[in-house]
Amino acid sequence: MIRRKLRAYLETGFVLLLFVASWVLLATLFSIGGNKGAPPLEDLSSNGWEASGLDQVAQDKGPVIWQDVDYTLGSNADWYPRNESPLLAELVARGELPHVDERVGEEPVVLKGVEGIGKYGGTWYSASTSFRRIAGMLEDTMCGPNLLRWSPMGYPLVPHIAKKVEVNDGNREYIIHLRKGMRWSDGHPYTADDILFFVDREAYEPEVGMQNSAQNLLIYRGKRAEVEKLDDLKVRIRFDAPNGLFRERLATWRGLPFCNTPAHYLKQYHPVDGNAKVIETTMKRYGMPSRRALYFFMKDPHNTEHPRLWPWLFRGYKANPPLSFVRNPYYFAVDTNGNQLPYIDRLFFDQKQKDLIGVAAAHGEFSYQSTNIGFGQFTLLMSDRNRGGYKVRQWFSTAGGSFVICFNLNHRIEESKPESRFKKKYLNNKIFRRALSVAINRPAIIHSLYAGITEPSQAAPPPDSPFFEPSLNHAFIKYDPSVANRLLDEIGLDKRDVDGFRTFPDGSSMHFFLDSPDHAAFPRGLLEFVAEDWAEVGVRVTPRQRAQRLFTLTYYSSLGDMLLGGGPIDFLPLINPQNYVPVLTSSFAPNYGKWMGRGGLFGSAEALLPGAEEPPPGHPVRRAMELYDEALQKSSLLEQVEIFRDVLKIAADNLWSINISTPAPVLAVVSNDMKNVPHRMRAGWEFLSPSNAGVETFYFSRSRDSPGAIKQIQQDILDPTPIYGKSDDSQTRVGDGGSNGGRIIAWIIKFLFITIIAGFVLMVCFRHPFVVRRLALIVPTLLVISVLIFVVIELPPGDLLDTYIANVEESGRVTGEQEIQDIKEMFLLDQPAYYRYLHWFGFRWFLTFKGEDRGLLQGNLGRSMYNFSSVNDLVGDRLLLTLCIGLSTVLFTWLMALPIGTYSAVRQYSLGDYFASLIVFFGMSMPNFLLALLLMYAGTKFFGIQVTGLFSPEFAGQPEWTISKAKDLLMHLWLPVLVVGIGGTGQMIRIMRANLLDELKKPYVMTARAKGVRPIKLILKYPVRLALNPFVSGLGTLFPQLISGGTIVALVLSLPTVGPLLLEGLMREDMYLAGSMLLILSLLSVVGTLISDLLLLVLDPRIRMEEAGSR
Repeated sequence: MIRRKLRAYLETGFVLLLFVASWVLLATLFSIGGNKGAPPLEDLSSNGWEASGLDQVAQDKGPVIWQDVDYTLGSNADWYPRNESPLLAELVARGELPHVDERVGEEPVVLKGVEGIGKYGGTWYSASTSFRRIAGMLEDTMCGPNLLRWSPMGYPLVPHIAKKVEVNDGNREYIIHLRKGMRWSDGHPYTADDILFFVDREAYEPEVGMQNSAQNLLIYRGKRAEVEKLDDLKVRIRFDAPNGLFRERLATWRGLPFCNTPAHYLKQYHPVDGNAKVIETTMKRYGMPSRRALYFFMKDPHNTEHPRLWPWLFRGYKANPPLSFVRNPYYFAVDTNGNQLPYIDRLFFDQKQKDLIGVAAAHGEFSYQSTNIGFGQFTLLMSDRNRGGYKVRQWFSTAGGSFVICFNLNHRIEESKPESRFKKKYLNNKIFRRALSVAINRPAIIHSLYAGITEPSQAAPPPDSPFFEPSLNHAFIKYDPSVANRLLDEIGLDKRDVDGFRTFPDGSSMHFFLDSPDHAAFPRGLLEFVAEDWAEVGVRVTPRQRAQRLFTLTYYSSLGDMLLGGGPIDFLPLINPQNYVPVLTSSFAPNYGKWMGRGGLFGSAEALLPGAEEPPPGHPVRRAMELYDEALQKSSLLEQVEIFRDVLKIAADNLWSINISTPAPVLAVVSNDMKNVPHRMRAGWEFLSPSNAGVETFYFSRSRDSPGAIKQIQQDILDPTPIYGKSDDSQTRVGDGGSNGGRIIAWIIKFLFITIIAGFVLMVCFRHPFVVRRLALIVPTLLVISVLIFVVIELPPGDLLDTYIANVEESGRVTGEQEIQDIKEMFLLDQPAYYRYLHWFGFRWFLTFKGEDRGLLQGNLGRSMYNFSSVNDLVGDRLLLTLCIGLSTVLFTWLMALPIGTYSAVRQYSLGDYFASLIVFFGMSMPNFLLALLLMYAGTKFFGIQVTGLFSPEFAGQPEWTISKAKDLLMHLWLPVLVVGIGGTGQMIRIMRANLLDELKKPYVMTARAKGVRPIKLILKYPVRLALNPFVSGLGTLFPQLISGGTIVALVLSLPTVGPLLLEGLMREDMYLAGSMLLILSLLSVVGTLISDLLLLVLDPRIRMEEAGSR
């Protein structure tokens, strides 16, 4: 009776424990994403939130980092370069770098931070969602390496890489003046030849295929600009017609190629007339299929040997984050006291899941973070700012809308899908679009998701923009379902199905899809809010968040119905008017945009290339195009505004897109130690934010870099680590894996195959039937598995390569055929399936013994379809941590399960047994990712410790090992071990307990007890030994788990293990990455099962007896 009550109490306590855990988790989630109890926004008006009109745009009303100086003063000026970072001064003293004035030049750009002169040193910690985006951010938004640069509030445009840009002949002629003594990061001078190389050898060279760069900036009204070198420091660019927006576009991402083409470095790899011997050797080393492919490979941001004009450089290649970027010793900027910029010595970027970046920022892990920080995390960030030691900046957004739904006017009609004809008809009907707009309950959405701080609005220039047009802002935004129903009935959508949804006029189902990319930043639930509002008026719309490649394919093929677009710079819409006029790229009329971008309005032959579509005569889109072209030819901003407002009125009448509200402020998390970060700023992609804030002037009030970190920075500055390692072997190939991790994974694969071969040799020597049968099954098992995996790879249509090829075909690029041929050659797509299988598995190598034929049998996992990188490198760099966590988890599981399971069996129904059962049920029922979230919350809330990742920020960038760093690793390592291991521990305790109870009831145990054998000796020698069989037999599944790891836990805790990489490959349909990984896991399962069977032979004599009896 007492035991029964005790069990009831324990069960009740367990249920209450789960209830409390659930309550804590819900409270945590609501505190992260909810808006109740949110602290008020901090002085939005003082952070650039107030309206101010045209004078703020045209004049200097915000902070200006750039300083106008007199270069004729030379070395007598205060700004003349004379001081530098201490770590650079040390290299100068050792004779390894020239003096600072020789490196910076006679005419540096002079910058002054908003808080004044800064201090040298420190590491800037930040994060992004992908490996490629990290380097991409450095190339554009983090550095802003343009000829001109935006100021923090937008205007004035200020000189940056260019000393000045002179405008002549009514905006037809622009003369770019470069700076004396300015150098690339390798010390070579930056001159007019570098700009001419970009224009003549890239933008205007058909064999290179960079005409998009020309279309973005150099092709105007269907004609190429004339670019001429006047002298080493002057370039003249001349257009046939006035081009009043050239300077503004030069300061955006379109101008980046002007400053990223070191002629002295790239000309040796040029596909037309580069150095044939160098090209051949380098193609062989990196496994490139063509000269053009090699050229773009050498231009990649991850190429550590490529000279740059960035303040920080990628000098130590790694296949996986975290990535380190060190200061550029030749950077051309100084402060007003002659200190070379930047102040900060190093940038350190990690990779995290998008939803967890805000959580990590709230923990104080970053020095500065604005990307992937959504307004939905405002409450969390504001609540934890004191504990996390950071400030929250709230900046203007340059966008004019928060959530822009674009209707595809160029919807493709498919004969096999009759509904596609109806879809195109109604998507092109402005009454249909108006009805959907007034059907959205904007006030409810704003109250629920934006804390009521935004206002209902269409995507439009904001009130403080000179382009503000009230008729567009307020067009059809009043919530009125009755009006929506009336409008829909009027256009023939008055029939409904049995579920109450409207049908097309012929009675067929009307079902639209609203697509958004998986990286889109908008509050959770927003898509569902809109879909529910439309369902209320009978329009069935299904939101779909799609992987970026699928979203892109849908866009380029014009198959989408509606998609989530955006207004990157509605504040100055002439720069990128994609919400109002389709120009080159357009979310609401992609084919019209291609026609316009290729000069269709001016009779260009390129407009007839595939993918482009001419707007019908009299169509309002065409009128908007004509007005936009007219506005561009005006030199005065007032004239441009007057004309472009007619474009905005056309958009207000036709409602090309639907928006919810004015944009929420851009949030930036800034460490309390980081200074010179502006309070007032406009942030957006076209401004390349945060570079317009003068990132070179950011500094730390105190530097925490260790001596080892400083030494590593100096080493990277002097001696970069090239892609795939420092190998002089010309046979080294990308697939072989150049990093240590890549070599390790290749070694593991070879070791596993050698183990199998050695097993056959032992089989022949000893001829044990049990071993013979197991070994005889391995080879056919692996062959069948490999064939199945390869079939799975090949069967589904639409993988990454299909997406890329479709993209190239639709783009109409001159080099499209060569690009497609390169891809086919790289992945053997022009060969039959059996040939690709033999190559993938490595069978062909035994016939040719050529390096390019090495496959899985030789330890070569091939290339990733996503970024063409070595899969060996991608996997290998994550392998050590995965094994560390996996082995630690196994040890934890066994050390906990064996004694607890033994105790529970020996002391059955005791208080300790009940308590152990409680732990077991908790471990088995609690999802490990849920436990991870609870422990993360508890660690931060109650103990003030950060338990995500491997190291705390101060140790993440420290290369040398110290006692403090080791302790920090242990403080972080326990969490994934506990979370991943607790479920398996509970299961193994129950198995151990049940097996041992069975053994304790057998006659041999009773006999031993009767003979007086000591209890401990009896239990450990016989019953426990036999009860261990499940532990040993579990080795078959243990081996692949060591590699794959707890995938979801790794995502939650931001651990760079192999599991998330496999998941990422599957989600992206990167089939060669995923397929190779699956085969490795299968191989590990087979080998693990063999080892467990052999251990069972040793452990359990009954198996040996059964085998002997069978003989």
